[in-house]
Amino acid sequence: MSKKTISKLVIAIIFALSLSACGKKNQQADIAPTPTPRLIEIELENRPYISLIPRSDGHELKLKIDKISTDIKTIEYELIYMATDEDLEIEKGLSGTIDIDSDNIEKDLLLGTASCTNGCKYKYDEGISSGSLNIILTTKNNQIAMFETPFVLLNTAQVKKDGLTLNEFNIKAAPSQNEFFILIQNYNQDYSIFSSGTGKGTVTSIPQGFVSLDKTKISTDYRHE
Repeated sequence: MSKKTISKLVIAIIFALSLSACGKKNQQADIAPTPTPRLIEIELENRPYISLIPRSDGHELKLKIDKISTDIKTIEYELIYMATDEDLEIEKGLSGTIDIDSDNIEKDLLLGTASCTNGCKYKYDEGISSGSLNIILTTKNNQIAMFETPFVLLNTAQVKKDGLTLNEFNIKAAPSQNEFFILIQNYNQDYSIFSSGTGKGTVTSIPQGFVSLDKTKISTDYRHE
C-alpha cells in the first residue's frame, strides 16, 4: 500500500471519528434533564384523612387514606417500628407505592413475615408499642407532599394503666372490652384514636384545650378548641 493511500485512509478515519464525536455531543445535548420534584404543602382543608386501624390480635394494621385529591397520582407509605427478639430491640419496617385511581385506598400492613409456599405460615413481630408512619403524595405534575406521624399501639390493659400519650396529647380512659388501640396525630393536625373493635369506654380526662368529636367512644378524633 502506497504512502499516499495510507494518508487518505488516516484522513478518512479522523474525519469519521470527528463526525461520531459530534453526533454523540448532539445526542447528549438533546437529552432533557430530569426535573427535581418540588415540595409543596397541601392546604389543611384539602389534606386526606389517615386511618391506622389495628387488627383484633394487634399483629396487623390497616392503613386507610380517604378524601384523596384528584391531583394525586401515587402514594408511598413507610411504617417503621421497634420489635423485641430475645430481649433485643430490633428496628423493623415495611413500605410500598400505590397508584391512585379513586379518592380512597386501603392497605393491610403485617407486623411480621408470611411464608405462603404451601399454605400461609406467619411469624409475628413481638413487643411493638410504638413507631412512625411516613407518607409521600406525588401529584400528576410531579410535586410532592410529605406527612409523618409517630404512633403508639397499646392493648386495653395498657390503656387502663397508663392512658394514651403522644407529643402534647394524653388521655386517661377505661375501655369497655379487650381491644387494641392506636393513637396518631392526623394529617389535619387532629389527634386520632383507632381501635380493633367498637372503641367504646369511658374517657376520664383529656388535655386542656382539646375537645372530643364523639363523646360516646374512646376511638375518635380530638381537636384543638
